Order: sequence, then C-alpha cells, then structure tokens
Amino acid sequence: MASTIAAVALLAALVQAQGNYSHSATPTITPGGSYSTTTFNYSAASTYLPLTDFSNEQLQFLWDQVGPLETATITTTVSPTPEPSEYPKPNFIHPLVPAYVPEVADAKLPDDFLWGVASAAFQVEGAADAEGKGPSVWDLIPHRWVNSIVDNTTGDIAANEYYLYKKDNARLKALGIQSYSFSTAWARFFPYGRGPVNQQAVAHYDDLFADLEANGIKAVTTLFHWDTPLALFNSYGAWTSQEIVADFVNYAKFVIERYDKHVTAWITFKPSQVGQAEQNVSEPQYCNWRFSNYPFGSILPSYNGIGKGGLRAQYLCGHYTLLAHAEVYKWYKNEYKGTKPMTFKNSANYIIANSSSAADQEAVGRVNDYNMGWYGGVWRDGDYPATLKDTLGDLLPTYTQAQKDLIKGAADFYAIDAYTTLYAAAPPNGIAACVANRTDPHYPQCATTSQLQPNGFPAGPAADAGATWLYSTPGGVRPFLSFITKEYFPAAKSIMVTEFGFADPAEGAFSTLEQILWDLRRADYFQGFLDEILAARVLDGVNVTGIFAWAIYDNFEWNSGLGESSLYTHRYLHGLFADECGFAGTKFGLQYVNLTSYERYPKASMFQFLNWFKSHGAETTATANVTTPIGKRMPAMQRMV
Repeated sequence: MASTIAAVALLAALVQAQGNYSHSATPTITPGGSYSTTTFNYSAASTYLPLTDFSNEQLQFLWDQVGPLETATITTTVSPTPEPSEYPKPNFIHPLVPAYVPEVADAKLPDDFLWGVASAAFQVEGAADAEGKGPSVWDLIPHRWVNSIVDNTTGDIAANEYYLYKKDNARLKALGIQSYSFSTAWARFFPYGRGPVNQQAVAHYDDLFADLEANGIKAVTTLFHWDTPLALFNSYGAWTSQEIVADFVNYAKFVIERYDKHVTAWITFKPSQVGQAEQNVSEPQYCNWRFSNYPFGSILPSYNGIGKGGLRAQYLCGHYTLLAHAEVYKWYKNEYKGTKPMTFKNSANYIIANSSSAADQEAVGRVNDYNMGWYGGVWRDGDYPATLKDTLGDLLPTYTQAQKDLIKGAADFYAIDAYTTLYAAAPPNGIAACVANRTDPHYPQCATTSQLQPNGFPAGPAADAGATWLYSTPGGVRPFLSFITKEYFPAAKSIMVTEFGFADPAEGAFSTLEQILWDLRRADYFQGFLDEILAARVLDGVNVTGIFAWAIYDNFEWNSGLGESSLYTHRYLHGLFADECGFAGTKFGLQYVNLTSYERYPKASMFQFLNWFKSHGAETTATANVTTPIGKRMPAMQRMV
C-alpha cells in the first residue's frame, strides 16, 4: 500500500513539473572545447585512398583484412632427393591410348619446338604470407567471401610449391619435360602492388630461375595470372582504374630486367575470356568470369562507377589489361631491346554453327568477337571489333588513336588456351532484339552456346561436374588453329597452345592411388588433342610452335578449390551439387598431390603426354625410363567389317 501511494505521488509531481515547463524556451548547448566540424557522405567519395604507407604495420593490416591463415608442415626450402630410374606406370595389361591421326604417326617436331607443363603462382605456391609477401585478392576471397569456394579450401598452402620447387624441378628433369610455363606472384615482389621491392621474394625467384636452368628446363614465364595485389583494390579499384597500368608496368619491368636472360618466352597476362554462355559451358576467365563478379561494394571497395561490378567492371578490366600489356611490350622491344618472344594468353574455344541459318552463322561470329576479338586489336588495327562497339555503347571504354597505335602489333605470337568445342546459335528472341535490350539474359554477346550437337548428342565425353564447360572434343582443335591463323587473325604468323587439359569425372571422390592414377579420359584427351595439333602443323601448314599441358599437378582450381575428396564424396552421395561456381573435386593435374605429405605421383596421362613427345622426336633429356606400352587401333577396313 505504501509503495502505491509513493508511486501516485511521484506521478503527480511529474505532471506538475511538465505543466510548469515552458515549450517556448530553446535550450542552448555550448561546446566544451575547440573543435572543427564538417559533414560526411560516403556516397560522395570521389578520390582514391593514398597508397604511400609501405610499413610492416600496414602489411599486417592487409593480412588482418584476409584473416587467419593455414600453415604447411613444411616451411623451409626442401632439397631434392634422387628421382627413381623408373616410375610406376601402365603396362601391357592396359596400354596407353593409341594414335588418333595415323597420317602424322611418323611426323617429327623441330628442335626449337617448345613443350611442357603449366601452372600459376596462386594455384600452386602456397606460403601465402611467407617472407614478406602481400595478400592478393585471391588470398582474400576464400577467407572472406562465404561459400565462394565449393569445398571451402584456400590457397594458403595449395601444393606448397614455394618450398618444394627444387623437388618439382628435379621431377621435371627426370621425366624429360623440356619447358615449364609458370607465373610469378606480383604481391611477392611488391607486397602493396607498388613501392619497395621485397628482397626475400627476389632471393626466392632468383633461386627458382637458377634451379630451372641448372636442371636444363626452359622457363616460359607469365607475369600475371589473376593474383592482383589486394592493396590495389583497396586504393583505387585495381583493374577498373588507369592507375593500374603504371603499377603493372613497374612490376613487369623489374621482373623482366632481372630474369630476361633466364626466360625463353614472356607472357604478360592471362586476361581473356571465352564468352558469356548459357549453363556455364564456357571456360571461365578473368575479366568477365571472375573480376566482374567480385564482391564489389561489400567485401571489396567499389570505385570508378562500377557499382557491384558487372559489365562496366568487365570492360574496364579488359581495357586497362590490354593497355598495360602494350606498354610493357613496346618498352621491352624499343627501350630494353629485348629479344625474347612476348605475347599474352587468349582463351577461347572452337565454335561451330548449330545450323546453316544466317542467324546461327552470325552467332558464331559474335561469340568469336566477344571471345578473341575483344583483345584482337593487337592483330588488327588496335581497336575493338564493331560488334562490341555497336552493342556495348558507353559500357565499352574507347582508345585514343595513340593507344590504338600502341596496341597494334604488340605481340610476337598468338597464345591460345584451347580446351574444347562448342556449338553456337542465335538467342531465342533473335540477335537484333537482344542487342537492343541490355536486360536480355544473353546480352551483350547475344548468342547461345552448347556442348550438344544439333541432333542433341554431346560433342564428346564430359569432364568433372565442376567443369561443366569442358567436354573432350579433340577433333575441334585442328580446324580452330587454322581458323585463328588463316581467317580470323592472318597477321599472327605463329601460334602456341599455351594451355589445354581435362578434369576426369569424379576424380576428387577417389581415395586411393589405385583409383586415381589411371586417368583414362584425361589420357585419351591428351592423345587426341596432341595428334590433332600436330596434324594442323604438318597437314594444314599452321605454324604451331609450342604446346603446354595444364597442369603440372593437381592444384587450387579457383572456385572449385583443392578438390578435397571427403567433401566431394559427401556431396556426390547426398546429391548435393554446387551452383555455377563449380563442384568440389575438380582436378586437372598430370600428377596427383597428396595434401598431407605433398608427395607428387605421375598419373597415366603424364606417360601418355611424355610418350607422345618421345614418339615425335621432341627434345628430351629424361633420366628416368618413361617408355610405356601404347595400344594399337584396328586398321580401317577391319573396323568397317
């Protein structure tokens, strides 16, 4: 009762106080000190963040942006142990795949023909933050972009090549592999993408190049394979800004000046794409597939009016990539007086019309223009194809005449990553309607592609579910090489197949070496492609000067990750398929990598590859016996019977 009386009394006092309060009085708040004031509006930001702090503290901040990292059990450079005189390999019980094209069975390759295996720094090196390296955008993505990697693995360790390169080089020598195509990591040399050079990175790559040379292995070196320094995204948006041209040129000059005498051929970039296609059937590439779909505006800052990415980001990326390449090429040839061949990689597939209709024929041309023509100014007039300019309008940056002159002729050979063949058709609403409608799902390519023949049968055997764009189609690569050099880019007097490879279905689900090592579909793919490439050279007169297989061994396959078998098996058994980003278990290696011990084991496809080059007289200094029985095809008349 007493508490109720007290509450009523308090309420009455408050009512009386409110009645006595004058609403006309305005309280005055005076500052308690001397402060300057301004207004803030983050959406009005118009300038870049300065990138001038190259301190250890700033490097720690960048790695904090990435998050905690995994560390390998091996963290020092390992000296090689003697390689065996013979590796476990197939025998007569199941010999290697026989030749596809008997007409070139006795053809020999010239002594200067380049051949070997390929990799990329981020996909194999590991040692993510070791010895002063700065983070790249691909260090960030697996850690911070939830579910962007199908098996939730990272490139923190990958194949641990950073510490095992001496063993890898000894293996290449023992197998007799002539050349190794690999990339250097921009963020190792320049942890911030610019600024001081990291001396520890210099020491590492000095030894890598020296060790390759000591083992008699030719280096074909790529300067950029997707691993843009993260600091450049933070500062100005990386490939959406012209500032990146100067930063890349600075990096390229340093690497070239230091290692030019140790390199057989230079590749500046792997930038290009192979088109927007339905059902993710095109091989994914950087500016369209990855860069334009990065998490801009959430995990990464959004500069230069790109919003959340998309087409504007894609074509700014391609624009500045080609300008950066041209700047490096002209400097190398005109100022540095470099003599090694230099180019950039292109990635595209052979495209066949789905029918004889004019619309489908036009669709083929559009796919080729959006695949190869995008970067084709080097082989033409330095500009974009009319199909891109007419369709994209203000989405496509423009080159000045001086820039066109810089780009034209800025390559010594055409480099193509040629993996498969596709059929093209006009989109359902027609090409004209698509071109006029930026919301059309097929815009701006305005063509569809498929792995199915017009009769509905697949063009070839399918690869792993994580590579839905890839089918084994050896018969397409021969006419493709002729088309590029004789019709599409006749100014390209020589061509090199800088990547081709195959992901065996469900390989990531296998848990024993017995299951993993006989990769029959990959072995068949290599035999067919190699025969058809040689036929293009010998029978069709295409000046093919080199071939590189992807990949040296299983590695971090971008959105598919490392392909850990336990997660792959779980998804496979429970019917859980990944989205368009890929599918766990996708592997392209000619060698299997044990992710616990990091031992490498040659697969049957490696012996298929080696025996093909041996049979065609390629230069080799193998110390191990790699000769393997090869099957025989039935003579044509007997097959008919």
